[in-house]
Amino acid sequence: MHTRRILLFTVLLLMTPALAMGSTARLEGLGVIPDFVDDYANIFAYPVSITRYPGVVFGELGAISTVQAWDEVNMKVVDVNVLWGRGFGATMGLGQDNAYGVFGITLRENSGFAPIPDTRSIYDFPWGTMGSQFDLIWGMNFGKASFGIRLDNSSSEFEEPKVEKDSPWSYYYLFPTDLEEVITNEVNSMGAALSVGLEVREADKIEATFEYRTLNFSADYIAGDWKLEDQGNPSYGFTGRGFFSVAENMTVVPLFSYNKYDYSAEIKSVVPDLEDSADQTLANLRAGLGLKVDVGSMFMVGLGFSQTKAKIEYSYAEAAPVASLVESFELTSTSLPFFFGCLETQVKDWLAVRFGARKNLVNEKLVVEEVGPTKFEYETKNGLIPDDIREDFGRVPVFQEPFVFSLGVGFKFGDLDIDATLNDAFPFTGMYWLSGDAMRPFGRISATYHY
Repeated sequence: MHTRRILLFTVLLLMTPALAMGSTARLEGLGVIPDFVDDYANIFAYPVSITRYPGVVFGELGAISTVQAWDEVNMKVVDVNVLWGRGFGATMGLGQDNAYGVFGITLRENSGFAPIPDTRSIYDFPWGTMGSQFDLIWGMNFGKASFGIRLDNSSSEFEEPKVEKDSPWSYYYLFPTDLEEVITNEVNSMGAALSVGLEVREADKIEATFEYRTLNFSADYIAGDWKLEDQGNPSYGFTGRGFFSVAENMTVVPLFSYNKYDYSAEIKSVVPDLEDSADQTLANLRAGLGLKVDVGSMFMVGLGFSQTKAKIEYSYAEAAPVASLVESFELTSTSLPFFFGCLETQVKDWLAVRFGARKNLVNEKLVVEEVGPTKFEYETKNGLIPDDIREDFGRVPVFQEPFVFSLGVGFKFGDLDIDATLNDAFPFTGMYWLSGDAMRPFGRISATYHY
């Protein structure tokens, strides 16, 4: 009989899971939640906003992340630098004066869908690194009102000769007695979003998006006596924001969003005792208020509330499941409140410098119940659950860091903008070429051309 567990999976955090005209690198350099900034990079979250950007060509040179991999030669886990998130996209007006709307297409190396942060392990299934097949956006302006839609699809399939996974964020942690047998894994994510915008008064607007998403996945044991599949439950999300001028140089930006992703899975098998299942959900609620002040530069401050809850409920087919198997897992991560601030200033006509920070007053609660019954419960106030406990339960991801600081630069060459995020230790290294320090100066680079 096979030992098996159905557990959640992990995805790499593509920093789009999180742009003047802007770019992804510009938003990251500001260090704020992207929704608070009116920028073309937000057309994926608010497809209706594409109507304001009918002539943009953008390239994502990607970002470098460090993941852990097994070194077969030296027989140890090592850090490996991985370049990911590259892409190319363009928007274009259709007809004279955009009479038929604005169309946008993005060619991605990887999927932009990644709601769960990276656990720094390549052993977990990388939803965020799925191969992107298409990402299309269209929007139309009808005077005071506007409308937008987005369709995207990503999928990957691969075979792996050894499946030795140990994480509650790996949805297919099902291993047969013979680890040499091959498991075929397939995953697909398709999203459809409807977005509307309303101009309340001149320069004041409201935008909202509803997204419907499917998460389909499967894992096949080559012997053919079981197959893991999703339960076909839908995932959905809503996000809304507004821009309201309260003074000549001040704009208030309210934000509200709620997303719920369903990863529920079940085993189908010719052996009844193998037909386990798990109800798995991830939900996020966020509300905030930003204040943008025009001081000759772009200055913004704000605060808000955010809560993420990951929950798993297992059902085992055996009449007497093995003790120590997880029956339920629930992680609640709450920021109450979070504060943020950022500044972007034009140092020269061709050079912009930006920096920002976000402070999350994080409270976490982790409750794990095992067959037995045995219950583990951990709770923190203004801090994270320690790493050793997170490792004990399979690399539990961090959804909200207590403090995040960002630094970025932008270069302008006519109609071409180059934006980059800086390693925050970079200014202390003699600027690389002076010190010879091997540290990477840039984390992400984006290019934008306006026509």
